[in-house]
Amino acid sequence: MVRLLATYAPTPLRLLLYGVLGGAGLPVGAWAQQSTPQSIDSVQALPAVRVQATPTASFATGSRMLTLDSAALAPFRTAMLAEALAARTPLYLKNYGPGQLSSITVRGTSAQHTAVLWNGFNIMLPTLGQNDFSLLPVSGNTAVSIQPGPAGGLYGSGAVGGTVLLSSRVRWGAGLQAAAQADAGSFGLRAGSVEGSFSNQKVALRTSLTYRQAQNDFHYDVPGGGRQRQTNAALWQGSIAQDFRWRVGQAGQLQAAMWLTDSDRQIQPSIGTANDHARQRDQSRRLLLGYEHSTARHESAVRVAWFEDILNYSTDQFRNDSRVRTSQIQGSHTLHFSPTTSLRIGAEAQHFGVRMNDYGGRVSEERFAGFALLNYAPWPRLRLSGTLRQALLPGRRSPLKPVLGAEWQAVAAATHTVLLKANAARGYRAPTLNERYYQPGGDPNLLPESSFGQELGVQHTWSPAAKPALSVQTEVTGYHQLVDNWVMWWPKPGQSFVSPRNLRQVRTQGLEASSELSWSTTAYSLKARASYAYTRAYKTRDDADGMPLSRRQLFYLPQHTANTTLEGSWRQWQGTTALSFTSFRYTQEEGPQYLPGFGLLSASVGYTLRLPGSVRATLLAQGYNLTNRSYQNYLYRAMPGRSGQLSLRVAWR
Repeated sequence: MVRLLATYAPTPLRLLLYGVLGGAGLPVGAWAQQSTPQSIDSVQALPAVRVQATPTASFATGSRMLTLDSAALAPFRTAMLAEALAARTPLYLKNYGPGQLSSITVRGTSAQHTAVLWNGFNIMLPTLGQNDFSLLPVSGNTAVSIQPGPAGGLYGSGAVGGTVLLSSRVRWGAGLQAAAQADAGSFGLRAGSVEGSFSNQKVALRTSLTYRQAQNDFHYDVPGGGRQRQTNAALWQGSIAQDFRWRVGQAGQLQAAMWLTDSDRQIQPSIGTANDHARQRDQSRRLLLGYEHSTARHESAVRVAWFEDILNYSTDQFRNDSRVRTSQIQGSHTLHFSPTTSLRIGAEAQHFGVRMNDYGGRVSEERFAGFALLNYAPWPRLRLSGTLRQALLPGRRSPLKPVLGAEWQAVAAATHTVLLKANAARGYRAPTLNERYYQPGGDPNLLPESSFGQELGVQHTWSPAAKPALSVQTEVTGYHQLVDNWVMWWPKPGQSFVSPRNLRQVRTQGLEASSELSWSTTAYSLKARASYAYTRAYKTRDDADGMPLSRRQLFYLPQHTANTTLEGSWRQWQGTTALSFTSFRYTQEEGPQYLPGFGLLSASVGYTLRLPGSVRATLLAQGYNLTNRSYQNYLYRAMPGRSGQLSLRVAWR
């Protein structure tokens, strides 16, 4: 892996890579180490407590954070991230059909305004500047966190509307574990996964393999009457994920990770259009290597990553192929002045190399950034944080991006707590490679988009002392954000083709609320969740000729989204039900056309049989769109009606 990273990295990064990895005693790395009991092997006795490295998210004081842990992701082991987010959060994902392009909208911003980080590295496709969530398998990670709001100072370009953090957390000393699952469902669905992991007090390994295929030949209602069967919507997807961590000595940790995904799918035609047999092949290869050194007062880290993204698109009359290689390196040092004060400084560099017909050949670009993160707790119930990031982009320097946050535990009683949160941040989005180099129309002189946002929130937790197994947590957050230099593809005067232009200023504001109730005994458990999001987003400036400022909601953006889930277990039985709602969405900049709102109901029931030898077999039946609702998430893109899936999972230990 080291040789591969060094081979494809650009010359400046390659020299730095050799220098870092060649220094055997250099204290570097940035992954959390966890407290573990004492363990003795043939070489040495590990300490009873290891220093835990500080994750970057801990500097996001005052920000709202949504987390899907391994339990929440369990029903989606062979699914894609788009399905898990749509079922478990009030986020809006614009889906072109089952297994088709799925893009996310967070707090009224576009798909290009949400950064996706895998183990701390931004994995957006630099040509498009966004991620297709139907190409990200859930099995590649064990935890998913969503941080709405601008956090460019923490995570870099694209973190204007929000950030999705993908990670593989380690449970040291868990021993050997394995599981296999097979799925069969409606419309030719077949899927499977194999997982295995091992960890003692020094080494942790995790391997995951998944595949998924479907014909997606469902029937759908045709506007004006009648029903048709969907054609040209079949897909095949596969992935391999490998994580390795090795504790070196008393304070070091080495990490290596690999995530390979492959997708071959037909592109579903719009309702009423001819089938041009469109097809798309997406392949992604992601490799990571890093080392950290943590002591009571110091943490040093260095990480390198290499990505390759291949996209081949074809129709009966057209073909376009592209290949993007990305090299990234990050380094940081954290100093703990005291138990209440920490400062982290660091820098990162990126190199993009693209081969695409629409660019007229090969294109390369470098980007750099430096940052400083501060955590400070002046009193036990008050925590403050501050962040500064300075990015160096081709041809220009992005403005300084600060992030300020505060959390105050206003109430800390025996049965309930109240936490008040506040955050203000500047974010930015660097122009994509398509916006800079696409021919014709690309503009190398585009300005970066910038944003300024604030949020205020309150979190209340209640757990009666008489019933410690019962708890309720409720959180409400209000926010406001202004995004400037918003890029739109629009023809310039006297131009017959569109070009990216800094045309808009957009204001977004809204309210997010969620509540979760948990109740468990030795025989059964119950968990109920409810979440709601109100989003208002409209233009406050538009420099395109003839575009009015009507304060109308941006198109394909619902004002209201909601989600409720109910999970329960009794002895060997498990059951869940989920209901999601999306309000109407305009489909035009101006004009009366819109898609009506819709609600989707799903449910599942499962039974777990315990077998000899620490083996468990679980049979799970799942149903989707149980009311057989006819709806469209994107105009003239059909969605399936009622469907079902049967899964068998066998787990050891």
